[in-house]
Amino acid sequence: MKPKKAQTRAGEADEARSDRELVYAARDGDTRAFDALFYRHRDGIFRLGLAITKDPSAADEIVVDTFARAHRALARLEPDDSLRPWLYRVAVNLSYNRRPRKGVVLSPLEDAVDEKVTSDEGSPANLAELAELRRVVLAAVDLLGPKHRLVVVLHYLNGLNLAEIAQVVDCPIGTVKSRLHYALRRLRTHLSAHPELGLEPRAAFMASPGRQRTAPLIVEPVRLDRR
Repeated sequence: MKPKKAQTRAGEADEARSDRELVYAARDGDTRAFDALFYRHRDGIFRLGLAITKDPSAADEIVVDTFARAHRALARLEPDDSLRPWLYRVAVNLSYNRRPRKGVVLSPLEDAVDEKVTSDEGSPANLAELAELRRVVLAAVDLLGPKHRLVVVLHYLNGLNLAEIAQVVDCPIGTVKSRLHYALRRLRTHLSAHPELGLEPRAAFMASPGRQRTAPLIVEPVRLDRR
């Protein structure tokens, strides 16, 4: 076994490599490179699977199945392009093809974004307000229809740009923009029902370092308090 420090340095080196470099390395039999791809993208795929199926066990299986397909397709992947759209499109197809299981307790999207809101300067009252804002926003996202919830999760929770999302959902960028616009309008309506929070749409929910299945939920620059 490698000494702990050597393992740490190797892990840091893998994190610094692009998806393209990792795919090429994995093609050459570097199993650590494929592991790095898995750890880099698994949380986003879990969030996506949960947003569609509402079933944590199914979301876990979707993560495994997505990377199993990626491993089988290594020789055919085009790493000069972004790997994310390919992975997420596979995950979307797996999610929609999965039959709902009887007796499953549906889980809200907040279960996939369970980090605590932290700030070096925020007071406990401010942090509590941000935590409540995040809860309200995620609850509103859960109320969206499947097409609109999907683009919100891909863009705001997983950080895909509009061109990548268009590849994932197989539609024009204009359609993605339209769906995001509609989804944000619905979020504004939902948030307007919570004036007691004094909602400021520039609020951002930053993930705690090292936590699994977490990502920042950023509701800016759109002003959710506009009518």
